[in-house]
Amino acid sequence: MISNRKLFFGLFIFPLLIAVGMAALLCSVVLLTHEKETPESLLASIKTGSAGKRWQKAFELSNELSKKTAPLRQDSLIREIAHILQDPSHYDSKTRAYMAIALSHFSGPEAIEALQKALKDNSSEVQIYALWALGALKAKAALPDCLLFLKNADPKLRQISAYVLGAIGEKSAAGPIQSLLKDPVTDVRWNAALALARLGDDSGADVLIKMLDRKSLLLENKMNEERTENIMINAIKGLTLIASPDSIKILQNLSKNDQSLKVRQVAIESLNIQKEHFAGNAH
Repeated sequence: MISNRKLFFGLFIFPLLIAVGMAALLCSVVLLTHEKETPESLLASIKTGSAGKRWQKAFELSNELSKKTAPLRQDSLIREIAHILQDPSHYDSKTRAYMAIALSHFSGPEAIEALQKALKDNSSEVQIYALWALGALKAKAALPDCLLFLKNADPKLRQISAYVLGAIGEKSAAGPIQSLLKDPVTDVRWNAALALARLGDDSGADVLIKMLDRKSLLLENKMNEERTENIMINAIKGLTLIASPDSIKILQNLSKNDQSLKVRQVAIESLNIQKEHFAGNAH
């Protein structure tokens, strides 16, 4: 395993589900100009506001918590957020999905426990973001729950569970994730290969190499240029983590000839890292 693999951990794997699902959820929001509010005042607005406005305030809350510009009354906030998350009779699934995202900003066991309970929600949207939040928290306690979703009938849940297990970083999850390398859904296979690379498992190398086929991505998978570029960059980073000798010639070609400057640059960085790795092993 590459000694300086941490180089990519800050940027590695923007899960394709998040690119398609979460981005659609978040980027559809136009955050209206509003007076400065606190997490407490936003929670009050969620509880008292009209059903059509709650999810907007929930989005603002998750955004505000990500800033953490002021000390938070953690215990009370977690209890309030968890209550909304677990109350489908009064709050719609989009609002509760944002509550799951909000809990990803708290590392205590109460937040993790609330997210684990949310995995049993009847809404797949809530389950997806509860899983995502558990991955953001690297919640090893949730490992058994996350493993169950690898066999879920919903491909989006299989996809996000593979990502989350890679993010949690428990190597024992590699075996179960390997079963998704032959999943009928392309995005699931890709996330499985990326997650395995993050765990230092090279069994998804062939899938990662296929993710570097620009022609296939553009034509067969009908990806636009931006997404094609992101997929190729993530695949290169995955191959770097497992130091795949089979990828060297492909990366050399990409570093010189790919039409994307970003892809060429990441390929060059990958080749330099792998050169150091193989040189170190030679000694």
